[in-house]
Amino acid sequence: MSTTTTAATPSSTCGARLYDTPVQDAVCAMPAGGNHTDIMAACCKDADVVSYYDGCGLYCLAAGQSVADLTACLFDHGAAYSDVFCRGNTTATATATGASLPTGAGASVVVTGGSGGASHTSDGTDSSSSSSSTTSPNAAAGLHPEYSSVTTLGLTIGALLFSATAFGAFQL
Repeated sequence: MSTTTTAATPSSTCGARLYDTPVQDAVCAMPAGGNHTDIMAACCKDADVVSYYDGCGLYCLAAGQSVADLTACLFDHGAAYSDVFCRGNTTATATATGASLPTGAGASVVVTGGSGGASHTSDGTDSSSSSSSTTSPNAAAGLHPEYSSVTTLGLTIGALLFSATAFGAFQL
């Protein structure tokens, strides 16, 4: 018996923003859709499952567990390898567990931390008696951006230098 698995595809309005989670802490995320809310709820322990960028994706902090443990749980619960992406090294755990939701990212809590598997209907409402909330002490706020990564300006300057060198070489 063969099984075919397809990856959930975020809407075209999400684009690359999906992979830029609105928090700078140790998190794992997935595109919104399919049974991803249930998978995240089962693995995120006491951290809230947060929808971000108006429903593009779902993330939760690696609170009380490492990024590696959270990732392994997501895979064990049926997440496709192409759907899971995380921030932080594999031994990292979340540090900003008491902050509010990030502003400006269209973020909202879809599963409250510790509910571990509240089922959701297709219109986003809970079908169990677990609470849903718009604020949470376990969702991380956007912290100051880390400048240790490659920036758009750096890539632009590098591309200009490369193209100028290439253009000069072909003029000989």
